[in-house]
Amino acid sequence: MSMTPSSEHDQPLKVGYILKMFPRLSETFILNEILELERQGVEVEVFSLMAPGDGRFHGSLSELKLTIEYVLREKPESYWDKISKFPPGIVPSMERWQLAVDFLREHSIPKELDMLLRAVYIGAEARVRGVQHFHAHFATISTRMAALVNLLYDIPFSFTCHAKDIFRETVNRNLFRELTDHSAFAITVSDFNRQYILDHTPGIDAAKVKRLYNGINMDFFEVPTDRSPLNAEPTKIISVGRLVPKKGFDILLQAIKLLSEEGMDLQVDIIGDGDDQEKLHQMNQRLGLNDKVRFLGALPIEEVRRHCSEATMMALACIPDADGNMDALPTVLLEALALDLPAVSTTLTGCPEILAEGTGELVEPGDARALADGIKSLKSRVDSKEWKIGSARSRAENLFNLSTNVATLKSHFETSARRG
Repeated sequence: MSMTPSSEHDQPLKVGYILKMFPRLSETFILNEILELERQGVEVEVFSLMAPGDGRFHGSLSELKLTIEYVLREKPESYWDKISKFPPGIVPSMERWQLAVDFLREHSIPKELDMLLRAVYIGAEARVRGVQHFHAHFATISTRMAALVNLLYDIPFSFTCHAKDIFRETVNRNLFRELTDHSAFAITVSDFNRQYILDHTPGIDAAKVKRLYNGINMDFFEVPTDRSPLNAEPTKIISVGRLVPKKGFDILLQAIKLLSEEGMDLQVDIIGDGDDQEKLHQMNQRLGLNDKVRFLGALPIEEVRRHCSEATMMALACIPDADGNMDALPTVLLEALALDLPAVSTTLTGCPEILAEGTGELVEPGDARALADGIKSLKSRVDSKEWKIGSARSRAENLFNLSTNVATLKSHFETSARRG
């Protein structure tokens, strides 16, 4: 009896992710996205251009079904040898190589031979493994690599752009436009981001630039049933992020000093590490806040969740960096929403899209007095029950549900794969 072969649509969608470094403790949104794609039946292949740097990982990493291939910088001879071992017809013709070289030289992309050989290798592996679409995060080396693979092999790609790859003064707008032109589509994570891209990238195809919020695993960030009353004393403030200028931790410390002088009973936990760690520790000591502020270092997401669940509110003092870089859609604010935790942040970028409809307080960035007043105002709203229990969680479920938002991303992948 003859059997009709199954169509390509009966086969699971296979997507390749090209990432600068995976896994990375500070990029939980990428791990969550891939995990959810796997839960929704997508086969994912990850090509990481660097080995992980800090040795600390989130526990949910163990849930991944995929294996990670590290395509690291090596001597050209090593990649020539690897490429020569692929079956005939896999590696593209030299005309294709020339297209990729022209792209590298047009945009003065450094280490062009290394980029080219790694792109040839990644594309060949993708062909062997049946990858139908590539996705990258950040419009930097990972997206450039995806564009090279596309020029060499015609495998469609997309990318998600976030913050430093959009806002920095050093962003090459012509290269950004061309990456978008070559892509099947480009995702960005807030309406603010999308409008900024359109305003600052002459000639870009607006139809290709799509806003899709990062999502939060609503099951993982369940509202704790044993949470202490939010109006309990002392007021426990949690702040989470890398200790870098754009997070505004110096502004937060100044605000805590003001509130302390005004007699507010406070306990502040700061989670994260980074280049400004020593400077912030010294500032904390200079302000006399050692008995009120604890620096807990970088923690896995499971520990972050526990500390947030024990807090009264979250405070995130986002400010613009000296080079124009800004936070786009802070993941920790999304996590606060999911935990139904009151939050105060600044009016920067996508923060107003998170803390809308009375779910938090927004203040002008870079103003310690305004941040202190925002914390007091939020505390007053909580104490008077003006802040509605359940409102933040409801907003997270409606706009930032990981399952819903990844399903949308998956549909974009499927459309691209069919066209490809």
